Amino acid sequence: MDRWLNSHWFVKGIALLVAVLMWMVVNFERDTGSTTEASQPMYIGGVAINVLYDTERYDLVEQPSPVKVMVESSNPFYRYNLVTPDQYEVFVDARGRGKGTHRLPVQHKGFPEEARIGITPSMVEISLEEKQTVEKEVEVELLGQVAPGYTPGNPVVKPHRVHVRVPESLVDDVAEVKASVNLEEATEQIDVTTELKVLDKKGNIITKAEVNPLTVEVSVPVTSPFVVVPLKMNLTNDLPDGYSLASVQTNTEEVTVYGPQDVIREINTYPAPPIDLSKINSNQLLQLKMPLLDKVVKVEPEYLEVSLRVVPSTTKQLENVPLRITGLADEQQAKVLTLEGQEITMLSVGLIGAPQILEETSVDDVQVLVDVSNLPAGVHEIPVIYNLPNYVKTAAGSVKQVTVEITNKEE
Repeated sequence: MDRWLNSHWFVKGIALLVAVLMWMVVNFERDTGSTTEASQPMYIGGVAINVLYDTERYDLVEQPSPVKVMVESSNPFYRYNLVTPDQYEVFVDARGRGKGTHRLPVQHKGFPEEARIGITPSMVEISLEEKQTVEKEVEVELLGQVAPGYTPGNPVVKPHRVHVRVPESLVDDVAEVKASVNLEEATEQIDVTTELKVLDKKGNIITKAEVNPLTVEVSVPVTSPFVVVPLKMNLTNDLPDGYSLASVQTNTEEVTVYGPQDVIREINTYPAPPIDLSKINSNQLLQLKMPLLDKVVKVEPEYLEVSLRVVPSTTKQLENVPLRITGLADEQQAKVLTLEGQEITMLSVGLIGAPQILEETSVDDVQVLVDVSNLPAGVHEIPVIYNLPNYVKTAAGSVKQVTVEITNKEE
């Protein structure tokens, strides 16, 4: 034995054997460790389940709880390079199933083929509810305030009725469909396209409601303060001799006047554009732009149509038209005198106008007045005032003034 130990060949052989044994031990442990580690399963918790079903006809009552996924693979590369959630899917397939509760297997896809997949729980229950459609009228919700002095009008919605699709259990909860429009500081009409929201009886939004169409067009008129007043014709001068107006017709008898409140509150009538009659001797159809008074914003209609019917004049004499004295103080009395000093209470009045108008004119349609307001006692020459039907005037030779004697009453 001592001789072998002293042999250098024996020592070299022993060293070689030990080296081989050590190499085998190291490599065996490495392979064993890798195999053990690779076969160790990995767990992914909180994985959401995607439910496949007919979304047109049904609604998923409640989303199933997340599951736990076990992944086991002998591929060490897969272990350290786990696929991301967007690469795999865990789902149940309820397509072809009707309303009600269904117990379905949990399936998966997207994991490597060599991996062994386990899902806990492997079966889940889902409930499907049938959808129903109701028709509702759209209500407009006006938000904010228009500019001071302006007023919003009634909204116009297109379409004004829409279809709302909800799960069967929510049909009775659908209270209203609203379109919101912001009016803040508006000074003119608002035209918007706005999304609809479906509300329950408590005013809460029903998130599971589907609206068709999803948007509507809303128009909200915004106007300044206005007043509607009678139109006052503005005829100047007289027709040429021998002609009279038989009628004056307009496309409106009232106008709408827009402007600041302190301006329009003072307007009782609105003047029409002036029409000069002095050069008119035949029928006329006129279109005239309405004038804007100071600080008036707008007048509607913007244009006034006036139809003038002109005919040859005729005359008519009215006898015994009462002569009235107005403006007399309580302590005074008065009478109209002739040149001879006799009292008169009646006048004969000659009229010129269109034949049809004069034919219908009687003593009751004519007033002859003498205004003595603020005059002292004494004798005065006073102009005569004639209140006549429209488009009628006094004939030449009519009394222009009279003598009035005013005296104080005896106490």
